[in-house]
Amino acid sequence: MAKKQTQHAEATAKIRPPIIVVMGHVDHGKTTILDWYRKTKVAEGETGGITQHIGAYKLEHKGKKITFIDTPGHEAFSKLRSRGAHAADIAILVVAADDGVKPQTREAIKIIRENELPFAVAINKIDKPGANIDRVKQELAQEEVLVEGYGGNVPAVAVSAKTGKHMDDLLEVILLLAELEELSADPKKYAEGLVVEAHMDPRRGVTATLLVLDGTLKKQNMLAVGKAVETIKIFEDFLGIPIEDASPSSPVHIVGFSGVPASGERWQAFETKGEAEKFTAGLPDAEKKAKTKNALSEKIIFNLILKADVFGSKEALEEALAKFGTAEVELKILKSEVGDINESDVKLALATKLVTVVGFKVRIDPAVRMLADNAKIRIIMGEIIYELLDHVKEKISEMLPPEIRRIDLGRVKILKLFKKDGHRQVIGGRVDEGVIKKGSETEIKRLKESIGRATLLELQQNKISTSEIAKGLECGMLVDSATAIEIGDVLDIFEEEVIKRTL
Repeated sequence: MAKKQTQHAEATAKIRPPIIVVMGHVDHGKTTILDWYRKTKVAEGETGGITQHIGAYKLEHKGKKITFIDTPGHEAFSKLRSRGAHAADIAILVVAADDGVKPQTREAIKIIRENELPFAVAINKIDKPGANIDRVKQELAQEEVLVEGYGGNVPAVAVSAKTGKHMDDLLEVILLLAELEELSADPKKYAEGLVVEAHMDPRRGVTATLLVLDGTLKKQNMLAVGKAVETIKIFEDFLGIPIEDASPSSPVHIVGFSGVPASGERWQAFETKGEAEKFTAGLPDAEKKAKTKNALSEKIIFNLILKADVFGSKEALEEALAKFGTAEVELKILKSEVGDINESDVKLALATKLVTVVGFKVRIDPAVRMLADNAKIRIIMGEIIYELLDHVKEKISEMLPPEIRRIDLGRVKILKLFKKDGHRQVIGGRVDEGVIKKGSETEIKRLKESIGRATLLELQQNKISTSEIAKGLECGMLVDSATAIEIGDVLDIFEEEVIKRTL
């Protein structure tokens, strides 16, 4: 049996695009490299453009696709490899030609080695005065990174992400490394992958960026994310364009999770909710306990840098902020000192990611403010301590997952089946309880057992479209469901109310 499965996997396996992570010391040009490719290499035919940071994106070079993870420092990279997952296939180590090897360069090299990643070196900023490519190669050799021409076989490309010089050559090297890795996936199987990042959007609810590592993810699939079973309500590509499915190595943007999943969390797609629940119930006991503990203790981390006018103010703010911690929220003060907000504060926030700079009775130079604005670093400043604390509390509250409340509307018994096209079915039924509304969610029950979910797309009464049908009336319905509905099934119709929470 195992041999047959192996043969089937080999028969259906296809080459998949490589997943690339860019690493290096702060200010050496990681973001500039990513921005260059974003602006010049996003696949033709896409519309809209990248309007928001979602953690990962896909580009195209000479007809070949490449996926970049643009959050190299967080857990999705470092944590996943220890679980046997592959957050990235290949790394680009960025070193500035005018600055050479620095502490974060060494840290990146250590991570690359620990994860046994093939990598290439991008010697960036060759357009700057003082650029010295040979010196960089010598310093890398001292860290036992031996590039081609210096006694080793690590590819090194001298580039300028500012002018674009040799940037295409860097992609050629990446594609060659990918070819040597013989990356493959089976697009016919149910998808699996990892959570790149997730956050609470105050307008749309919990949003997550997922990376499809294998299989094809479809909008109608149910997802097992850790011990949670989730429905995909909004399914978009990395540009924010609605899609119906996503192939291996694709980053996708999903809205509709009931809670904020952890970065690096594994997920698996299933045809039905029942299959997903069966999968989570079947996790080994050790993993069950770990996941359950994680679900109960996984906290939202609110990182901040605190600057105050005097030591007394700093101490009082530290004490007050510490009280904001709850079972769900952990507040971490990365740096706390007296003085104005300066460039090093902003650079620390940029390097650490998702950091809020809080300033009490301090100033910020216009140039530093512009740097923060361009990097989308959030700064909260104030002269009155309780008002400043209220602002911080508001920002933390925005990160809290909303309460999802189910509101039961009515019940329909299915009497007729008219047409089925994929996951869409035209059916007829009678409203036995309450009312049913167009756009509502439904729970499908067969012999009183829940067997799946559906969305009520259209409603008709006497062949006339309507938005609502009351008890006692018969109706026609167009539903979208991965579960085939049969005569005699009962649909429990409900709405989900998203309630914003505060600290």
